[in-house]
Amino acid sequence: MIDSDDVLLLKPAWPGAGFDLAGKQRPSLADDKKPIQNKPLTGIAVIEIHHLQPGTEADFATRFETETACLMTADARLLAAFITEHAENSFPRLPVRADENVFISVMGFASTEAHARHQAALAASSAWQDFWQAAQLGLTKQTETLRLSPTSQSLVGR
Repeated sequence: MIDSDDVLLLKPAWPGAGFDLAGKQRPSLADDKKPIQNKPLTGIAVIEIHHLQPGTEADFATRFETETACLMTADARLLAAFITEHAENSFPRLPVRADENVFISVMGFASTEAHARHQAALAASSAWQDFWQAAQLGLTKQTETLRLSPTSQSLVGR
C-alpha cells in the first residue's frame, strides 16, 4: 500500500450492494508456467464519491438505486454502492476519516464510449435530473469522480 492517509470506513449501501465476486477467480500462477500478462482491459470503472450532510446517506442511496436502475445496460452496470459506516475504527494504525458522510458508487462500463452514452442518458432523464437537483442541496463538497482502467488481474473487469 503506497498511501494510507485517505481512508473511509464503508458498508454496502443496501443489501447486495457490495461487490459480487462469487465464482470469480484470478488466473493462478501454479496452473501456468509463463508469467501473467497484466494488460489493461477495454472497459473502465468509474467511482463517484458524493460528500453528504450527516444522516442523509441512506436516503441518498435509496433514491440513487431507484433512479439509476432503469438506466443500467449491458455496457453500463452498477458494480457496488457504499455508504459511510459509523463505527469505531478497529485498526487505529490506519487513520480513518470518521467525520465524513459519503455515498460511493462504482460503475463498470464496457468502454469510454459506453460511459459517454450513460452520461448522455442521465442528462436526458428528467427523473435523474430531478433527483440530482434535489441531491445538490445535501452535498457538502463537489462530487469526486475517479476513472480507473481495470487490468486483466482485476476481478472487477471479469
